[in-house]
Amino acid sequence: MLHFRLFDPVFLNKLSTQKQTTRLSFFNLGFAMAAWAALIPYIKQKLDLDHTALGLLILCMGLGSIAAMLLTGRIIKTLGCRFIIAFSSIVFILALPLVTLLDHIPALAFLLTFLGIASGATGVAANFQGVIIEEKNKSPLMSNFHGMCSLGGLIAALTMTAFFHMGFSALGATLLISLLVTLIAVFSILGALSKSAVNSASQPHVEENEQPTQNRAIPHPIILMLGLMCFIAFLTESTALDWSGVYLTDIYHTSLSNAGLAYSFFAITMTFSRFFGHIFLKKLGEKKLIWASSLCASAGMAVVVLAPIWYLVLFGYALVGLGLSNVVPVLFSRVGRQDLVPKSQALSYVSILAYSGALSGSAIVGLIGQKTGLTFVFGLISVLLLSIAIFNSYTIVKKRRKERKMRKLLSQK
Repeated sequence: MLHFRLFDPVFLNKLSTQKQTTRLSFFNLGFAMAAWAALIPYIKQKLDLDHTALGLLILCMGLGSIAAMLLTGRIIKTLGCRFIIAFSSIVFILALPLVTLLDHIPALAFLLTFLGIASGATGVAANFQGVIIEEKNKSPLMSNFHGMCSLGGLIAALTMTAFFHMGFSALGATLLISLLVTLIAVFSILGALSKSAVNSASQPHVEENEQPTQNRAIPHPIILMLGLMCFIAFLTESTALDWSGVYLTDIYHTSLSNAGLAYSFFAITMTFSRFFGHIFLKKLGEKKLIWASSLCASAGMAVVVLAPIWYLVLFGYALVGLGLSNVVPVLFSRVGRQDLVPKSQALSYVSILAYSGALSGSAIVGLIGQKTGLTFVFGLISVLLLSIAIFNSYTIVKKRRKERKMRKLLSQK
């Protein structure tokens, strides 16, 4: 029976089981974070916060995420992914209902910092586990994994909206959400990689006359470029989440009821495209897929900027979601395949840069947009997305030991 198999090490160590539990870890991350996002208007109204105060609260969450990313790579090597995912799941389960109960801003800031720590730690652990499972599977999986995160976000947003329309209080809605997070977490924790599994999977194979990778205080240039590419992608996604509705209401004077349509179009194309990412990758190859995706996203932002009517803005955001959908999953896979830097450390570096884009995106757009207008800022983002295509050719990493083998074979001939 299932409840016996859940504690069977043979069953839990099967590749098929690990793939499913990794999908659940990504799903839970998107589900919990979208549930929190649905509470933001409630928190703002309840505590009578202005935009600055609300921004500082969200900043606490972002700082917690970055702090967690700095440490999670080392913790994974010491305690494994299972510990990280278990700790973060407990924080999600407790923090979401508590957010609705706190009336004091300092206490809320403290709680959101922990929520950010859980989010950042889960992001690193899930991506690290995803890279290992993808290598064992010997076929692309990261787009599918990230698609589960997007799907979790969509389902949480729809679920919270339904709960509020049904008359649930914020506390009642979050208690039900926490119950769902708990059920999913049980499966994702049991199937997560233990310390021994992590260390055996990430142990580099050292050949004769080959030096193993060393920890670096400063990221390798290729890792830095990969991080900057992810930074741009996450900044664009953050802008779509926080500013697309404002753009519609301010520039095109749409009603508030239509303000959320832009992000909805973005999220739908991103979610469904990620589930077909392995097909796109097989047909186009990694280099062409990143090139085409960045051009698609850049063109989408150009449509958003130049659209004469707001309906075309929706089409533009659909293109942006389609373009960005497979950029980050493919880049994280690329980070996992390199042997310039240990996997856990490289993923921490890239995660910090990537999620810094998500954290700083709204603030950057707001500061520049206050002086120049949102249309100008969105035009800059369109140009930045083109740089992903430029960096793409310089960040394709092949494992050095394979190159050495090839050189040895050629020299023997």
